[in-house]
Amino acid sequence: MYKIAKWYNNYQAPVVLMIDDLSDAYINVYEDTYKNDWGYLCDTEGSSFSFLKKELLDKFPEIKITFFTPYLRHNVINEKSKFNCKKFDVGEREVFTHFLKKLNLLGHEIAHHGSDHGKYTDENNSSTFKNWTHEWALFNSVEEGVRVTKKGVEVFKKACDIGVVGGKYCGYITIDNSQKIIDKCDFFYWCDKPSYNVGEFEESFFGENKIISFPTNFAGNSFVRLTYLSGDKNRDKKKKILKYFQPLYSLYSYWQLYKLYKNRNIISIQEHNSPSTSAGTAQSANIVSDIKSLNKIFKFLSKYNIWHANCKDIAKYIYVRDNSSLEVVGNEIIVNFNNHKNLKNCVLSIINDTNSKVDNVEIIDGINTFKFT
Repeated sequence: MYKIAKWYNNYQAPVVLMIDDLSDAYINVYEDTYKNDWGYLCDTEGSSFSFLKKELLDKFPEIKITFFTPYLRHNVINEKSKFNCKKFDVGEREVFTHFLKKLNLLGHEIAHHGSDHGKYTDENNSSTFKNWTHEWALFNSVEEGVRVTKKGVEVFKKACDIGVVGGKYCGYITIDNSQKIIDKCDFFYWCDKPSYNVGEFEESFFGENKIISFPTNFAGNSFVRLTYLSGDKNRDKKKKILKYFQPLYSLYSYWQLYKLYKNRNIISIQEHNSPSTSAGTAQSANIVSDIKSLNKIFKFLSKYNIWHANCKDIAKYIYVRDNSSLEVVGNEIIVNFNNHKNLKNCVLSIINDTNSKVDNVEIIDGINTFKFT
């Protein structure tokens, strides 16, 4: 019996590392340069990416990352702070443009993450606590949101020759018109809302264009969350007690990971690119503070039948799978693919339950016929 595989190559579950706020920016907070770097140092020695490569990607080269990247200067980096800040728009420095292109060629993804991320209520206060409004909550109309958001797609295409097809709300903060904005921008997928439940996998779409709602369902700091210090006195005071509960929380996190895998859910791991903030504290969930946790996550997943892919690849397979139907006539498999979004280079995995054989077939819109033996 032949049928369409739920995931590419009939993997049990896909996994993606999602890193927010890759930006052409640097905040001089720490002695170690990689802790200060938001992307400004690109992939040079001492950069945040060189740290990530050495401490994680060289150990698990199969990992694929979607980098959510604002296209303007990141406003959460407050130039009025006491720290020496550098920040640039996408396309302003050629070396950063080449870096984004290189990440794309390595199989990672550059995705939309707003223009400047938002603004301070009081610019003279570098803390974002009750002093920050995220971008999508600032749009007064759908038209304004569409104009600002589409501009990002144009910038990445013009500056980097990268076609951006998806993205994420800044801080997951939205208002009533946010989904309408994304729908009118013709994105393929969007990280619409975080959901840290480990229930049965459910497809989710929104808008007239059926934008794929991409989940965020696992925190990259899960295995160190209760132990590392942020520099915030109030939060760190609580850690003196909470750190003793980390072993129990880690057991719970392993259960979460396995449950996501067993249920064939997308496993999407949430992180940020740098711990440095212009308030002098470490932001929650960042690749530096969480590197031990990330190693535990991917070491655990390495035992299983995992598809390592970026958000775009996963969303693309969902689209192809959900818009295809299969019929077996004689010794032929007939696939009808309704490619209404005109995607290129589409692949569908077909499995034979009898011998567990998987065939990955390239399909185009319309009726596709494949012979089998």
